[in-house]
Amino acid sequence: MILSNTSIFSLYFSIKSTIIFFFFLLILFSFSYCLYHHKHNLQDSTKDLLMEEKTRLGSMPPSCYNKCNQCHPCVAAQVPTTPSHHQVELSPSRGKNMPMEYFDSSSSSIGANRYSNYKPLEWKCRCEDHFYNP
Repeated sequence: MILSNTSIFSLYFSIKSTIIFFFFLLILFSFSYCLYHHKHNLQDSTKDLLMEEKTRLGSMPPSCYNKCNQCHPCVAAQVPTTPSHHQVELSPSRGKNMPMEYFDSSSSSIGANRYSNYKPLEWKCRCEDHFYNP
């Protein structure tokens, strides 16, 4: 079988274009693969940050810088809040206890002692024996 110059040229051109086509496909897929994994790594780090944020319990201490009237060292401290004694009045239409009555230790209802040992805390700035609002 004898090939002419034109057929050899066309065969050479088709092989060359096929190789170039597959080379560009390889580059495209490798680029998309890198982008995909980079996006996944960002999502994983974002998930880690969100998980860390959710697992941290409680509130953050305030900055007590210049909060103690020139007293040093001024540091954040958690102190029990002062209780406020708000009496809850019952409306005649409801006929049953309001949920806030459970927090009142002077209440004579059955669930009165349910939350009697609950002592809420708040942040204050402390220097020596004095407490200041942050």
